[in-house]
Amino acid sequence: MPFRGFWEMNDASLNELLESMGLTEYESKTLSILFRLEEAEAPEISRLSQVPKTRVYDVLDKLVKKSIVIEISGRPKKYRVLDSKKVFDSLISEKKAEIKTIEEKATEFSSSLLALERSKGIGSGEAVMKVKDARDFEKILSQEIEKAKNSVVAFAEISDRHNVLRDAIAKAKQNNVSVKLLNAFPDTTVKKGTNELKHLEHGLNAFIIDGKKVVMALSDFKRETPEYHFAIWHENKPVASALGHYFEKLWPQGKKI
Repeated sequence: MPFRGFWEMNDASLNELLESMGLTEYESKTLSILFRLEEAEAPEISRLSQVPKTRVYDVLDKLVKKSIVIEISGRPKKYRVLDSKKVFDSLISEKKAEIKTIEEKATEFSSSLLALERSKGIGSGEAVMKVKDARDFEKILSQEIEKAKNSVVAFAEISDRHNVLRDAIAKAKQNNVSVKLLNAFPDTTVKKGTNELKHLEHGLNAFIIDGKKVVMALSDFKRETPEYHFAIWHENKPVASALGHYFEKLWPQGKKI
């Protein structure tokens, strides 16, 4: 492919890549032109990149400060770009450092927010919730399972498409939580995350966590509907106990998977 043809076809993609690495639109256009020319004066860079003359010097100074463009003194002054690999390596390193800082801040704020939620008692009591996407119930249920400290007993409806729920059950088992399921589907992929698993069509979708918390579907999540309802009882030992007794009654009827 002719050299000119390469730039005509790839300018937009290159600019998009540079912007995704953290450069502004003007910085990306300026650097893209310098890749093409290798070395040039500011007026020529401005003309070819369509970066206004009133901005081009400021943009070039910022690229110099990023150590990816070199300012060559003289009359007139010129600017020279480093080779592309060094430029990309530098921008990627800077982006990784930025992401690491964001992760550290997110972890710090997450811990603070969780402490605040606990101090306010958020997550206690009873709630009936409504969602439009059945997967949202799966996500909320998975969060509650991951909070389990001792046990999870469930009338489950887990199939091969419930990846998030299966992962949460596996994570609970890794945390030495006892997991016991009566699953409405003969899904053997759930087995790796449980102490005990049996197949039984029971018509329920309810999870008893630590003998006191109950998460129960009030809608049929196997059918497509405009919205789905479910309930969470965070501290309701009578409901948890009643469901637990019913579970133990049905357990012998289940078929080992």
